[in-house]
Amino acid sequence: MSHREKLADLLRAKSIKRGDFTLASGKTSNYYLDCRLTTLDPEGALHTGHCILELLDEMGVKPDAIGGLSMGADPVVSATIVVSALEKRPVQGFLVRKEAKDHGRKKQIEGMEETQGKRVAIVDDVCTTGGSTLEAIAAAEREGCEVVAVISVVDRQEGGSDALRAKYNYRSIFTARELLTDESQPARRTGGPAGSARTAS
Repeated sequence: MSHREKLADLLRAKSIKRGDFTLASGKTSNYYLDCRLTTLDPEGALHTGHCILELLDEMGVKPDAIGGLSMGADPVVSATIVVSALEKRPVQGFLVRKEAKDHGRKKQIEGMEETQGKRVAIVDDVCTTGGSTLEAIAAAEREGCEVVAVISVVDRQEGGSDALRAKYNYRSIFTARELLTDESQPARRTGGPAGSARTAS
């Protein structure tokens, strides 16, 4: 099985929760994607890192650094940079705080010292409205970064991915629909760019 197929199996087994939920967007849903149950699992982290790097290869993008908004992006970033080191093509990681610190160096972006002119990929676990991804993008651009790729692990296809794709080079590893449609079958790559989604928190 490929890393993508293994990751799909883990997301289905660990992260898809059925029931009545209110998402971060305020919308209600009969399922919830708790991706951190997969991205913080040792095997899940390994496959997440490989899948992000494989998708960047498909997109033809070689960023200087990869990062996203805490905390949904944190395990995705960590997994990716570790796998990049194992594959001997290291990529710097960074994390974006919701707000800049009010003490010390008063930084909003952690882990990347020189930001001006850096080509970066912004990642997140799930995208619904795209709000958290856009926050991370805005912070990176304020610091002089060029956003060359935007990736989410799962796209709920509820409008956020369309907004991101309209302005950025956006893809997702999975859509929620393909993970939910037939949970007994491995996820297959769908034609064309996929969207993005963010878990409620």
